Amino acid sequence: FLYQTSTFVHFLPSFFSMRSTFLITLAAIATAVSAAPALDKRATKAQIISTCTVPGTIALTFDDGPYEYTWALAETLQKAGITATFFMNGNNWVDVNSQSVKTSAGTKTYKQVIKHVYDSGHQIGSHTYNHVELGDQSATVVKSEMAKMETVFRSVLGKNPTYMRPPAGSYSSTTLTTLGGLGYKIILWDIDSNDWRYSETSGISKEQANYKNVIEKDSKTNPHGHIALHHDVYKKTVSELVPWVTTYIKGKKNYKFVSVAECLGNTKGSAYKTKK
Repeated sequence: FLYQTSTFVHFLPSFFSMRSTFLITLAAIATAVSAAPALDKRATKAQIISTCTVPGTIALTFDDGPYEYTWALAETLQKAGITATFFMNGNNWVDVNSQSVKTSAGTKTYKQVIKHVYDSGHQIGSHTYNHVELGDQSATVVKSEMAKMETVFRSVLGKNPTYMRPPAGSYSSTTLTTLGGLGYKIILWDIDSNDWRYSETSGISKEQANYKNVIEKDSKTNPHGHIALHHDVYKKTVSELVPWVTTYIKGKKNYKFVSVAECLGNTKGSAYKTKK
């Protein structure tokens, strides 16, 4: 009996020591678990913008370039006094790091095409590097796509855009949190020309209808602002649709063509991040 009691007495310190360690471990786990949701709540998600906030503004936007028609389009718009916004890829229809194109100013690299668009007064935005639809991608993939495109922009412009457009308008909660953490705002659209859906030889009547379905609903004296989606990788868009759009919108008299930044009431300079 004495031996058993002695053993029990010697066991008590060890028991309480183990119990204390166990309780401390539980407390640490509870703290970590309770902290995780707080981190998610504090995360700033990227703002999603689908229309202009300044009444009477039209922001023409072009996705998927640069491509062989981009140089001429930038010049045509500039001569018409129109500022547009180009959401560009690094390796989609062309590889901007290795390919060149013939232009009115001679053969140029696609990085020179990007610079030409910028120098022509247009706004540049990101469309990811490989045109990856981001809705089902991890944060790692989203960061990689944006970082690769930022490398291109820094080498050409010396700075990075504030605005981006996810390919196909695809995004998830992960996408928003990741892009928000990177300092981006997401630009969608409220006029979709759907130019990619129609054959290059089918004319532009369907694209015209897509525009009219939105514009004709506006007040003639105080129209809404709109962000219009096109793709500068299609010859028909550049040679037929854009000329029609400029004539059609200018004929409405109460609209003004501006960049995405301007149609949101911001300066052109706000289109780019202050940190390189």
